[in-house]
Amino acid sequence: MYQFYNNTLTIPAKALYDDLGVISESNYKYLCSNGKINKVVTARGLGNRALVEFDSIPERFRVQIVKILGYPPKKNTQNLILNFYKDDYEAVDFFACHKLDDYRTLSTEKQEEYVKNAQMLQAVEQYVKETVSFVRSRNGKRGLTEIWKDAATAVTEVKDQIGHSLPKSSRRLKEKLEEFKKDGYSSLVSDNFGNKKAVKVKDDNQEALLRTLLRDHRTFDNEQIAVVYNAVAKIQLFPELSANTIGNYRKKWNLLVMAGTKGEKGFDNKVAMHVKRSAPTSPMLYWTVDGWDTELLYQKSATNLKGANITTYHNRLTMVVVLDPSVKYPVGYAIGTHENADLIKAALRNAVQHTEELFGAKHKVLQIQADNYAKKEMTSFYEIVSDKFTPAKVGNAKSKVIEPWFKHFNKTYCQLAPNWSGQGVKSKVQPNDEYLNKIRHSFPDQEGCMMQLVRMIELEREKLVQQYLQAYSEMPSDAKKQISQNEYLLHFGETTGFTNKLGHNGLHVAINGKKMEYDSFDINFRMNAHLDWTIKFDSNDLTQVLAHNEEQNISFLLDQKYVQPMALYDRQEGDGEELERVRNFNKQAKEIVLETQAEDSRIVNQLFIQNPELDNTLAKMVIVDSRGQHKDQRNSKRLAPAKKLLEKQEQKAEKVQQQSWEKEQDDYYANKINLDKYLSDDE
Repeated sequence: MYQFYNNTLTIPAKALYDDLGVISESNYKYLCSNGKINKVVTARGLGNRALVEFDSIPERFRVQIVKILGYPPKKNTQNLILNFYKDDYEAVDFFACHKLDDYRTLSTEKQEEYVKNAQMLQAVEQYVKETVSFVRSRNGKRGLTEIWKDAATAVTEVKDQIGHSLPKSSRRLKEKLEEFKKDGYSSLVSDNFGNKKAVKVKDDNQEALLRTLLRDHRTFDNEQIAVVYNAVAKIQLFPELSANTIGNYRKKWNLLVMAGTKGEKGFDNKVAMHVKRSAPTSPMLYWTVDGWDTELLYQKSATNLKGANITTYHNRLTMVVVLDPSVKYPVGYAIGTHENADLIKAALRNAVQHTEELFGAKHKVLQIQADNYAKKEMTSFYEIVSDKFTPAKVGNAKSKVIEPWFKHFNKTYCQLAPNWSGQGVKSKVQPNDEYLNKIRHSFPDQEGCMMQLVRMIELEREKLVQQYLQAYSEMPSDAKKQISQNEYLLHFGETTGFTNKLGHNGLHVAINGKKMEYDSFDINFRMNAHLDWTIKFDSNDLTQVLAHNEEQNISFLLDQKYVQPMALYDRQEGDGEELERVRNFNKQAKEIVLETQAEDSRIVNQLFIQNPELDNTLAKMVIVDSRGQHKDQRNSKRLAPAKKLLEKQEQKAEKVQQQSWEKEQDDYYANKINLDKYLSDDE
C-alpha cells in the first residue's frame, strides 16, 4: 500500500476512503482543495491512479493508517523497488488454471505465492533497467554487479512485506529472472511441488510396463505385480516399486487399466460417462421391465434321491415388475420361482389388465425398455405391447431406472418382514444369520411368500394410484393408445391346449373344467366352419374369447352365447332383442346364399351361351335344362308357389305364437289380481 514516488513516500488516494476507510471521499476532496493534502500524482491518463504524500495527510488520519498498515518503510533501495511492484492479473489467471502433471491444481496459497514472485521479478527487472539508465545518464561509475546486489538486498528486505519466496542471492535472483523471461510463469512452479522428484515411474517404458501388468486379464494383485515389475526394473535400472506404490498407480490409472481387468461392462458401469435422463412427463409414455430375486425367504419340502423328505429354508422367489417411471408406479407384475419368458409375459399381461382397471380400457404404452433376456422370443411380444421397443445395452444396469426402484421396494416393504434375507450379497446391511436360523420354521411356504409380495405391491399401488390417475387425466389424448380385445387375447390369452370345430350351435369349449358355448355374428366365421380353432381367453373375463387358426392366420372374436328361456314366463328384458338378433342374422345368411346362387346361375348360363362347344358335355345335361336354362332357375320357378305358401305358414305360426304368449300373460295377471275388490256395488 505504501509506495515511493520520486523518493517521496505516498499512498494511493483511493485507499484512504475506499480500502482503508479512514476518511470520507467528500472530506478527502475538501482537504485536497484547501491544500492540506498534497496530491503527488493525479489520476489523469489511462492506467494512472492518484497518489498523495503520506506526510501531508493530517496526523489524526495518519495514526489510523499506521494502525492498519503498520509503520511506513524508510527511504532506501528496497522502498525504491516497490515503486515498480504492480499487480499482474495475467499471472493470477495463469496460476489459477495451471494443471500439474497429475491434473491437480495449485492450492490457493501456492497461487498467491507464485503471483507475488512474478510481480516481484517484474519489479526487479524494471528497477535494474531504470537504475542502469539513470547511472549512465549521470556518467556514474556504479557497476551492474553492484546494482544487482542492491536489488537482491531490496528484494530480501521486502520479503515479509510482500510475501514472495524469491532467493536472497543476487546470482540466483538473476538466474531466476532469466528463467522467467525465457519460460514465463511456468518457470516459477517448483519441480519439488507434489514430490515430482520422488516419482519413481518417470519415463514411457516404465509407465507402459506397469500399466500392462495392471490391466492384465488375470487380475494380478499389487504384490504379484511388484515381483514381475521389479524383475525388469533390476535389469533396466529402474527404481523398484513397493506393493503400496503400485496400488497408488492402480488408482491413478484406473481409467486406463480397468477395462482389462473388469471388461467392457465394468468400464461402462464404473468409469464411462452416463447419460442423465429425465422421467417421463406423463403416464403410458414409457415402461421399463426387469426381474428381481426378492429378498424374502420361504421354506420348501422335497424328497431327495434316497426318498427322504428334506425341508430347505433359503428359497427365494423371482418377481418381474413393469414400472412406469412417470411416478414410479408398478403397473404390472408377476411372481414365480425363476425368471423366464412366460413370467415376463405374465407381468405384461397384468400391466395391460391393470390399465383397464385404472382407465376403463386396455392400453398399450408408447415405449418399453427391457433387458436382452430371451430377446428373440420377447422382442415381437414387446412390440405388441408398445409402439417402440428399446432394449437396454447389455450389461448396463444403470440405464434401467427400475434397479433403484427394487432397492426402494426392498427397503420400504421387504425389510419389515421377519423372513427378510438382506440387501444383496455384496451389501453391508444384512440381517442376523443366527436369529434367522432360529426362526426358520416360521418362514411361510411358497404360496405364503407370494401373498406377502402381492400385498406389498398393492400397498405401493395404493399409495401412488391417485397421483397416477391425475397424471393420466392431464396427459395429451394422442398419447393414449388403447389395445383392442382381439389383439389382447391373441397375444395375452390363455389356451385350453385343444382345438375346436364350429357346430350349428357354435363352439363348445371346456375352460377351467366348465363347458362354455361361444358364437359370432360375423358371417365370415361360418364361412370358415371347416377350420380347427384354437380358443384364447382371459380367465378374468370369459364373456368373449378369440378363435384363432394359426395356419390360415385368421381370428374371430366370439361372444358367449346368449341363453334364451324356454318358458315365456321366464322371459326378461333384452331376451326379445337377442332373439330378434339371431333371426336377423339367419335371414341375412339365407339372403347371401340366395344371392350367391342367383349370381352363380347367371354366370354359368352365360358360360354355356358363349361357348357352344360345351353343348355335348355331361355338364350341360346336369346343369342346363331342355330350354337351355339353368336348372336352379327352373326349380326356383317351380318351387316359387311352395315358397310363398311356406312364408304364409311361418307368418301364421308367429302370429299364433304371439297370441298364445299374450293370452298366457293375461291369464297370469288375471290370476294375480282380484278385480272384484276394486268394483263397488253402486256400479
